[in-house]
Parts: sequence; C-alpha cells; structure tokens
Amino acid sequence: MTEINNLTYDVPRFLSFIELAYLFEAAKLADTELAKKIVDADLVDKRDLIGNVNATRQSLLRSVFISSYAVLEQHFDEIAYMERESQKIMLAPSDLKDHGITRSLKYSKKVLGKELDENASHWKELKFLQEVRNHLVHYGSGFDDSTEHEKRYMKFKNSDYVTLRPSICFSLEQIAKIFELYQICIDDFNK
Repeated sequence: MTEINNLTYDVPRFLSFIELAYLFEAAKLADTELAKKIVDADLVDKRDLIGNVNATRQSLLRSVFISSYAVLEQHFDEIAYMERESQKIMLAPSDLKDHGITRSLKYSKKVLGKELDENASHWKELKFLQEVRNHLVHYGSGFDDSTEHEKRYMKFKNSDYVTLRPSICFSLEQIAKIFELYQICIDDFNK
C-alpha cells in the first residue's frame, strides 16, 4: 500500500495561486457528492438530510473562501518580496506595520513605486471581501444585535458575492465570481 505522503503534493509558495483552482475543483466535487445524498435519501429522512447537507455545503464553501483569501494574501506577499529582491531594496514588506493585502498594496505603492488605483472597482470589491473574511474569521457566519453588525449585515446583503440566509452563505457561482475578481486584482498588482 502506498503511504499517503507519497500521494501528497506541495505547491511552491510562488505558485500558490494555482491552489485556487484546486480549491474550486474540490468544492465542485464535494458539492456534487452532497447533492447526490439528497437525491438518494428517502422521503422521511429528506428534510433533516437537506438541512444537514446544506449546512455542510456552507461550511465547506466558507472554508474555501477563507482559504482562498489566504492564498491571495500569500501571492501578493510573494510578488512584493520578489520585486524587493530584484530591485535590491533593504526595506521588506514585513517591516511595515500593516498586514495581508493592505501591507502588500502599501509596499508596492510606497516602496516599489507602482501606481495602483485603489479606488478602482476591483480593489473596492476586494476590500469588501476582506471585510467578509474578517467577519467570518472573528465572528463566524452569523450576526449579533450590535449596530456594527447591523450595518455590516445591510452591506453584505447588497452584494453579489455573498447570500444571507440570514448567516453568510456562498454558492459555487459566487465562489467562481470571487476567484475571477482575485485574478483581476492579481493582474493589476503585477503590472
């Protein structure tokens, strides 16, 4: 029998963006398998099963979204470090106080001298997704009765990237749309 380690592949950090395709394919496969469970269930168990399958789907799709955002952050970070090295700049992105994509954007503009229009719609949409990601990581998929969460709920409700039922939910189509946005941002960042 082949050990699991022999079947596991690691993607070099520079190629981490490829992981988005793997994540999406895994989500599609899992969604197909979960849909089969509903079709195969008898009528008595169907209502509970549908609820469980949908909860499982949403848990998976939220995880895919959070993981994909981390991949995007790593990709931006890697590009910034490669540019730093090629220009032989002493200041590293990690020397800035910011984190994640915000740090990479600031480093790219202020240190590397790239012109990025953060007011462009794709950057605004990415900042919105950062807010969704932060909410999921720090508060989960639900909302409490605070004014802050009420404002966030209304903002999220008007987005094509998420669906509220009333918790944060995603469809495969929304994940695909998010990944398309990531590609637009990567293309702009790489100019």
